[in-house]
Amino acid sequence: MTAFAAHYGLDEMRGYVPQAAKRVEGISGWSVGMHLHHVNLAMIGVFRSLAASEPPVPQSAFNPVRAMVFTSGRIPRGRAKSPEAAVPSDGIGDAELVAMLDESERLLEASRTLSPDHWYRHFAFGVLDRDRTLKFIRIHNRHHLRIVRDILRA
Repeated sequence: MTAFAAHYGLDEMRGYVPQAAKRVEGISGWSVGMHLHHVNLAMIGVFRSLAASEPPVPQSAFNPVRAMVFTSGRIPRGRAKSPEAAVPSDGIGDAELVAMLDESERLLEASRTLSPDHWYRHFAFGVLDRDRTLKFIRIHNRHHLRIVRDILRA
């Protein structure tokens, strides 16, 4: 694992795979594995979309929600609903989670080599250039890792 991938929490996620079945309803309706599955579905989808985008970055209006999340570095819990493509499955196997983490890491590393003019259109934040997309993924991963840690401490 590269230091870059570790910065996005991928090494920490790998350590939680054996505890994927743990769930604490008072903290989250999702199990640890579902949080890991969701984060990887998001990363894989976002990085593929980013790679497929055609520069230049489309114009994007000021977005107060994006400004708040990117400034604070935090996503409020229980506020956003996941897009259908990133809704996790319950009971996903450890081997599949590890394979998804491997794919997420590969795509994360590849995204670093893209032109800064590549972009991703987020359902709530609007258009994000490559660097803002990477920042969103880092914030999103940290958000779910906080929830996972809370589940495992309960």
